[in-house]
Amino acid sequence: MEDWKSELDTHFKETKQAKKDLKEQHEKLQKSAKLFFKKVVIPALEEISEELANYKRKASIDSRKEWASLMVRHNKKKEFIYEIKLGAEGDQLLASRSFYSPNDKGKLKLVLEGKIHTTENSARIEKIERTDIMSDFLESYKQATRP
Repeated sequence: MEDWKSELDTHFKETKQAKKDLKEQHEKLQKSAKLFFKKVVIPALEEISEELANYKRKASIDSRKEWASLMVRHNKKKEFIYEIKLGAEGDQLLASRSFYSPNDKGKLKLVLEGKIHTTENSARIEKIERTDIMSDFLESYKQATRP
């Protein structure tokens, strides 16, 4: 009769440990995401924004915990939006990007979603650098704004 009691005790101990491990993993991912945006994404978008001003483009940055965007305006009209989003796959954080450009009526539409082009061809955030984001933005911007 005592055997079932020890199994029940073991079950609750394992459940408690599993919850603790999941919480620690979640906190680690959140910390990594915050660092990625603070050290890589936002500085890249800020540098792009500053450079666009030289070409009479007004750019604004919006960001949240796992998402950031750069909206480019020209002659007070929205010309282009570049977004970076994070997702998790197991214990890895992956970054993806989307960009939007205006259709014939001037409404922004999604043009492309996918991974950020990097030298290592990886969506894992530890493989993405500021220069990768700036190059990917430029490639996307040129594609979206060609006449």
